Amino acid sequence: MVTTMKTFALAFAIVLAFAGCTTTEAPDVSAELLTMDELTKSPGYTWFVAEMDTYTPNANVVSEISTTMTSAPGRKVCVFVKPTCSCRGTQRLFPQVMKTLMAANIEMSRVEVWSMRGATDKHPYQPTILITDLPAIFVLEDGAVRSIVSDQDYTDTNADSLIARAVR
Repeated sequence: MVTTMKTFALAFAIVLAFAGCTTTEAPDVSAELLTMDELTKSPGYTWFVAEMDTYTPNANVVSEISTTMTSAPGRKVCVFVKPTCSCRGTQRLFPQVMKTLMAANIEMSRVEVWSMRGATDKHPYQPTILITDLPAIFVLEDGAVRSIVSDQDYTDTNADSLIARAVR
């Protein structure tokens, strides 16, 4: 009888020990909206200003973007980018698109830059936008995706025409 009680007590202790073990899920990671000021001062984006400064968008394309965006007040640009990525799209396309939009005097309230650790980070456009790769640049109109700027179409010098085509 004593042996049975000891076995039962040991089994009960083991069950309690396992019941106390819980697995913790990875924390939900959310994208962080950055202002231009935060973007230019953030440690993860130290390369951004220098890369932006080396690019000169075509003046005719800049004028076209300005006219198009002025005539479409419900249109905005959303950029999803990973700060530590050394890929060409992040290090070159993204700053060149931003420089083009600033040269076109687009209000920064119509341009959102979302800093992400990975493509699966949560963001406020999840019902509408599925991000599979970073950087990802979307033009939205009244909450719906209008067009996408693809890194695959980028040739190192055509960021201005890519964003112009997307906002048209």
